[in-house]
Amino acid sequence: SSPWKDGKGDVVKEMKEACDKYGLKFGVYLSPWDRNASCYGNSPEYNKFFIEQLTELLSNYGEIHEVWFDGACGEGPNGKKQEYDWDQFYKTIQKLQPNAVMAIMGDDVRWVGNEKGYGRETEWSATALVPGIYSRSDSINTVLGLKNKSEDLGSRALLEQATELFWYPSEVDVSIRPGWFYHREEDDKVKSLSTLVDIYFKSVGYNSVLLLNIPPDTRGLIHENDAKRLQELAQYISHTFATDYGKTSHEKITGKEGDSFEINITATTPVNTLLLQEDIQNGQRIEAFTVEASINGVWKKISEGTTIGYKRLVRFDDVIADKLRVTINRTRADFSILRTGIFYANPIIEKSEEAQNSVFTPQECLIGDKEAVEAIDKKIETAIYSDGLSPILIDLGKIRSIKGFCYTPVQEENTDGTIFHYNLYQSNDGKEWKGIILNGEFSNIKNNPIPQFVTFGKVLETRYLKLEPIEEINGNQKTSIAEFSVVIP
Repeated sequence: SSPWKDGKGDVVKEMKEACDKYGLKFGVYLSPWDRNASCYGNSPEYNKFFIEQLTELLSNYGEIHEVWFDGACGEGPNGKKQEYDWDQFYKTIQKLQPNAVMAIMGDDVRWVGNEKGYGRETEWSATALVPGIYSRSDSINTVLGLKNKSEDLGSRALLEQATELFWYPSEVDVSIRPGWFYHREEDDKVKSLSTLVDIYFKSVGYNSVLLLNIPPDTRGLIHENDAKRLQELAQYISHTFATDYGKTSHEKITGKEGDSFEINITATTPVNTLLLQEDIQNGQRIEAFTVEASINGVWKKISEGTTIGYKRLVRFDDVIADKLRVTINRTRADFSILRTGIFYANPIIEKSEEAQNSVFTPQECLIGDKEAVEAIDKKIETAIYSDGLSPILIDLGKIRSIKGFCYTPVQEENTDGTIFHYNLYQSNDGKEWKGIILNGEFSNIKNNPIPQFVTFGKVLETRYLKLEPIEEINGNQKTSIAEFSVVIP
């Protein structure tokens, strides 16, 4: 249906050929939440339609290495909610691409539970969480009290209650920009190098794999700002792990609970990073460990951790030591360390953090009929809640030129009241209101509760704004907000 190349283009084919040329594995992400399809909400008809799309993607382009599904599901334009036939989707993949990794709504790769880029400090690949693609998942996970976002997915206490165990490693997904798709107004909001490095250490270094989203721009290219930051990240990682100061880093180490092993340091130089990798062909076994440094012949505790898994990157303050000692305090069976490493990660000194929108904080805010100072105190950690779908009234103090607004949802666990659908109105006298945005949507706010910047496409002159919730993320009759600001030219 695309006018690109007179309707004869095949972007999937060109992408696959480019991946083959450069030796990259190729996967497809097909979202089932296709509200553009006229049959969406007619479950049998839409499932047939979706399987035909999936069949085309998995049949026409050679080997597909990964199929990535999200579980997004909501009402279509007709008000009907689709019921996906995951079992048939799964069988289609098994038939056409039996070696493809199935991610997220599959049983090979698990979503970590957030879209901020961070894994759990205790991340089990062996988990009692039943993959959502299995029809029994809801009932079993409900009994165990498990969700993708649960903090505990594999402790001994949890496994005592479980009847099944899955090797279901975690994938951390995050965008290099605030949003997943390209928007020109986000060209100066690419994440800083320090942020991306922190994400790397807290995803790859927390027994997860990292999916870093880089959206192509309207030219079909990676924007220069994104490319530059990716190059900086690659150079930083390459430089950090180029020199291993551990003398016996590639020797396999085995032992029992309570055993320690030492790693000699080859140079008199500061170090601040320890790499540990379990031999996961034998499973994930280590539950707790301690790290000490021998400084002038005296052992000093410098760090501790829980799970290791396929990779753990332990960061600590700079030390000059002759060796490190790792003690495995708790393990489920005899442990097997495949590799260790000792490195120095340079501090990152940046001239400035990510550029932000030019924003103005309103003088007054009401949620319903009560004052909402928490929404305009410039503190993302404070929030205000209200029963009911309560309008948020904003007073800018005087008529101002604005080109958008920013709604920041609650960041902590209690995200009740987060706005999903909304109307936005403007007024100069606070009495007569004109609609600016009707039935707007913060489309991915449930999984990615970042500040939601919305621009109007033109500059408006107004004093008052009214953000009217239509629907809360869980369908509850509540409203909450952490911060509200307006975007100014």
